[in-house]
Amino acid sequence: MTTVQQTFEKLVSLAIQREQEAYDFYMKAAEDSELKASSKLLKDLAGQEVVHKQKLEEALKEGVCDTFTCSSVEEVEKLDLDQYLVDIPLLPSSSPQDVLIVAIKREAAANSFYKALSELTGNASHRSVFETLAKEEETHKTRLQSMYDDIFQPDM
Repeated sequence: MTTVQQTFEKLVSLAIQREQEAYDFYMKAAEDSELKASSKLLKDLAGQEVVHKQKLEEALKEGVCDTFTCSSVEEVEKLDLDQYLVDIPLLPSSSPQDVLIVAIKREAAANSFYKALSELTGNASHRSVFETLAKEEETHKTRLQSMYDDIFQPDM
């Protein structure tokens, strides 16, 4: 039988995987970008995703999954946290606009996921880690949104 702790370990492990995928995604987008400023921003975001992955791995090592406050696996499942960790695919033919839209959606989902985790942990230092991750993902989303507006809606 799966325990609450194992359920959270699976979620945090999936989040680590998504951070790695975000890194790969941003690095590829940076390589494909024709604009130097966009490429620099994407590489910067990629670097931050590596830091997020490290923070999550550290939290996992420090036993973060023991600090979540759900009493049953059913309670965790009702929260539907994995909805935030769905993979939003990109096609090789995706336009720069598609890439930005997907990136914005991924950051918004990561933000929601980390906010939810921060509210579920009873440990202040772990809560702080998730709150920081949530804020950083929100900042990424804002930066990407701004880049999107500059490139695709310059007259608005």
